Amino acid sequence: MTDEEKLFEMVERCVADAVLALENDCPLVPFAKLLIQDGTVRDMACDDGEEKQCYETLLERLRGEVKMGDIDAVALVARVTIPEQYNAPSPQGIRIHLEEKAQAQKKISARLLYVPYDLFVADGDARRSVMLHNPIAIGMPMEIYAAVS
Repeated sequence: MTDEEKLFEMVERCVADAVLALENDCPLVPFAKLLIQDGTVRDMACDDGEEKQCYETLLERLRGEVKMGDIDAVALVARVTIPEQYNAPSPQGIRIHLEEKAQAQKKISARLLYVPYDLFVADGDARRSVMLHNPIAIGMPMEIYAAVS
């Protein structure tokens, strides 16, 4: 499997985990995934229940993790309201902050992927379903690997 395929698979797993939480009516507490050089993916959860604090805590933990050198990419996932300027089909979204070690020397080297979604509950059914829309990709400077370079 190529590096791009591994990265794409990690992003797919991020979306799948977020959808599972939303469908099960669980809070979508920020979480992260790390793509290790050997091709494995490691999950990183946050024990702090407050979303904003949890996101910041994970961001700091990821900065420390990438300094070890064996992490090729990181993805930090959160539930967000998508900024109006992106004209998303739904204001609710899953945001994936994605950074790759191989892109560290580029000026715009990180990406935010906004995945708009809608939640549906059928009459008389306790189950929820999530309809995903096409992702919106935004380039930005690195925040996590910036501490390494």
